[in-house]
Amino acid sequence: MKIYIIIDMEGITGVVSPDKQAKPGSPGYEEARELLMSDLNAAVEGALEGGASQVLIYDMHYYGLNVILDKLHPKAKIIMGNPHVVSPEMGLNNTFKGMLMIGFHAMAETERALLPHTYSYDMKALYLNGVLMGEIGMEASIAGTYGIPLVMLSGDSKGIEEGKEIVEDFEEATVKYAIDDEAAVCLPLSISKEIIKEKALSAVKRINDFKPYSPPNLNDPQYAYHIRLEFYQASFVDKALAAVKEIDKEIIPWAKKISEKKIALKGNNLPLLWKGFTKIYQ
Repeated sequence: MKIYIIIDMEGITGVVSPDKQAKPGSPGYEEARELLMSDLNAAVEGALEGGASQVLIYDMHYYGLNVILDKLHPKAKIIMGNPHVVSPEMGLNNTFKGMLMIGFHAMAETERALLPHTYSYDMKALYLNGVLMGEIGMEASIAGTYGIPLVMLSGDSKGIEEGKEIVEDFEEATVKYAIDDEAAVCLPLSISKEIIKEKALSAVKRINDFKPYSPPNLNDPQYAYHIRLEFYQASFVDKALAAVKEIDKEIIPWAKKISEKKIALKGNNLPLLWKGFTKIYQ
């Protein structure tokens, strides 16, 4: 059984600061990497004990260079470098049975959330087929296009709440409880490790209980997926439109500025549509 794991940094045990921990090169970044390895290896161990035969990890935080390779579980493999667009032959495809998300957080503008943002700190809101969502919802939607369910999620309390609002059933591992955007009540590393391993093991054992997430069908005969992005500043819209112009029409066939701070994207291949955009924009 093949299991896919996506990792981020902001929802990792003990990480509460973007500038002092989560940002590469910051004073606490190396310690944050150690914390990430504890959460990640716990998930890998749980997945393997639950019945996984192969585990592939994708590092999507910043440059995708956050994993300490010589401390990674020897039975796992990892996609490094955050390439955004990965061919199905090398990355996510329909041979995987489930997806785990480790170290995730709430979307931008979430009240009293820890380190809330949506991919880029430029983005204020992201809608997919009319559903407001952040990274958790979008990654679950992308996996769903391959028939793969989100089966386990770890992160802070607000991120877990957000996930439950969109994807109804998955194993949840809350490793810290948000107070505000840079503060949380954190569990000891030894405790969060136990929780993550237990939830990953249960998720893989229950793999057939979960269903892939799909956004609402808009019944558009031309484009199945409609993305609407709102940015904090009008200049970010100009940046986004300039990025779209560099992308092949087969990846983003339709793009339009819909207001001073909003753009819309449409297409039929959601992984290419969104990841093609973020590869150029971010």
